[in-house]
Amino acid sequence: MKRIWISLIALVAMGAVAQKPEAQSGTPALLEAINGKQARVFLQRLEDGKLTFQAYKSNTDITVPSSKIKSLTFYPKYDAEAVEQQFNAGDYSAALSILDPLMEPFWDYMVVDNNLRDAFCMLMDTYYKSGDFQGVRRAANILMESGDPKLVQRGQANIALVAIAENDLETAKKIRGEVTSAAAGLYLQACIERAEKRPKDAIWTASGIILNYANDLEWLAPSELLCANLYVDMLGSNSAITTNSSLHTARQVKNIYAGSSVAADAEKLWVSLGGAEREAAIADKKAEREKKEAEEKAKKEADAASLAEDTASTNNVEAAHSGNTASTNDVNTTAEMESE
Repeated sequence: MKRIWISLIALVAMGAVAQKPEAQSGTPALLEAINGKQARVFLQRLEDGKLTFQAYKSNTDITVPSSKIKSLTFYPKYDAEAVEQQFNAGDYSAALSILDPLMEPFWDYMVVDNNLRDAFCMLMDTYYKSGDFQGVRRAANILMESGDPKLVQRGQANIALVAIAENDLETAKKIRGEVTSAAAGLYLQACIERAEKRPKDAIWTASGIILNYANDLEWLAPSELLCANLYVDMLGSNSAITTNSSLHTARQVKNIYAGSSVAADAEKLWVSLGGAEREAAIADKKAEREKKEAEEKAKKEADAASLAEDTASTNNVEAAHSGNTASTNDVNTTAEMESE
């Protein structure tokens, strides 16, 4: 292994004077070995646990066990922030139109730690939300070979969710028993119960996540959204559940988790249940009530002002009358005194 890396370093050093190929094939990347050494390379393939690459400006293939690679850094040109915003806004077709072609050269290398894994997971989630279950399985199977426990579990959960969507509940139950996260296991259990037409049981299971795993944000938000959908399932089933239960829960999820794809999905559910119309109607009634109250207040103030004006006018008249009376009395008094 040591000789391989010595050879690699030599090839990289010689690259400055070597004749540059017209167009070097492969996927450009910065490779970091587990010993910390780095090299610019062109990846050729990864198969059977072995990574084959060429040093920069070299056409010699070098093959090493992928376990000897610490990480890979790729440099695709795309607006990562814009794609994330599209995904979190629930515009999955727009996100997919960018992520799908963008990620294609990097699929096989996702088993090695790299800077595009978050984008790859987003692509897998976008496949699921778009109903492309074949894409989900393909991506999930790669993540399950990564050796990263979180990514392995994420792949398992997505495989299970696809199985549930396709009514393969036995496969889903098997995977549910394999995941290491209690919250993830409960979420899958609730989804299985929903598929089995047991919404009441599913709500109890999902509520257990909300009550006992409130710090597990990866599964908390989806569990709350699941409850909103379960309330919809229970409408018209001789239960006390009404549309208001679904509307309230969906509205709560879209507000609490604003800026996430879960919130976007909750808003879609809320809108489909007439939430926007109801909220507009409530706003109109509130505005009408406030207008009426303002008009009544203005009328009371006007009446009060009119009453004050009338009172002032009456007082002025009385004062004037009182003054006239006093003047008459003075005249009479003066006349009487003169006659004496």
